[in-house]
Amino acid sequence: MSSNSYAKRSQMAPAARAVRAYAAPVNRVTGATIAFDPATMGNFELNAPPQPWIDLGWVEKFQRTAATKYEALRTGPNSNLTVQYRMQPEARVEFELLTWGKVQLALSSGTQQMNVLAEQTGGPPLPSGGMPVPSSPVQNGSTPTQIVLTSDQLALYNVGDIVAVDVDYNGQTGYLGAWAPGSYLSSPLSGPAYLDLVRRVTFNVSRVCAISNGALQLAEPLLSPPTAGMGVQKVVAFVDREGSSFFQEWSCLFIVAPDSGGRSCFYYPRLQPAAGAAETQQEFASPLFSHQLHVSLRALPTTDTNDNETVLCYRSYFPATNAAV
Repeated sequence: MSSNSYAKRSQMAPAARAVRAYAAPVNRVTGATIAFDPATMGNFELNAPPQPWIDLGWVEKFQRTAATKYEALRTGPNSNLTVQYRMQPEARVEFELLTWGKVQLALSSGTQQMNVLAEQTGGPPLPSGGMPVPSSPVQNGSTPTQIVLTSDQLALYNVGDIVAVDVDYNGQTGYLGAWAPGSYLSSPLSGPAYLDLVRRVTFNVSRVCAISNGALQLAEPLLSPPTAGMGVQKVVAFVDREGSSFFQEWSCLFIVAPDSGGRSCFYYPRLQPAAGAAETQQEFASPLFSHQLHVSLRALPTTDTNDNETVLCYRSYFPATNAAV
């Protein structure tokens, strides 16, 4: 029996219908990223990604661009090409997000992605939300999937509410927000008006799916475990502001889900926005259309500790079973 019976060249041409995207936080203080290790994560489950990866859904018009400059050194009387080298490493990635959510909006906006907190009645209106209803203190026994509250505070929430869970602002500077930074302050702010600032920008949000056993039961686990000292507030919407100063930064993984021919993965350890907020429209049948989030990101360099090389992106390919290699 020939070797070609086992190694099939017909399986060397990947065919796919869509690309799936995932994001994970970057530690903005240390620069640490969440690694995608192809040796152990090749069977990455599309519908149940491992923590802390967040499923961003399917994307369209996925396009990678390498903008690194290639230069050549020439020597001799004929200016013969002697050696090539790379300079100004740069790479970009663009795509359309089909689903809207907290992290999807953050990647699309590029700047702060804010939570609009439920407001007290009678306060002045503000574009990013006015004076909010005071927070409910988190009680002992809370977990990422349930928030224990006192009975009087529990009565303030309903099934279906979105909640933000994080600490009070008490003059902190630097990056704000549990798990993934949502803002940066270079100088402290003072006054009671800023007490809820961290909860305005936190990514530690979820939706209430039930209220039982003295706790808010959450449809999705919080990204950072709730602790005593944190507060809970109801979120009515998300808002971002074109022109503000904060830059998002995330690790992203894009998986070309194969119909045949193996799986391709593109892992960017560090991505920051390369453009401001934008949307695109795709018509279904007039007058109906899909409103998609356009995302344009620029890769920042990291160092691969295996050989100390500078890297912008990793491309992994997992051949199909019995494919020729």
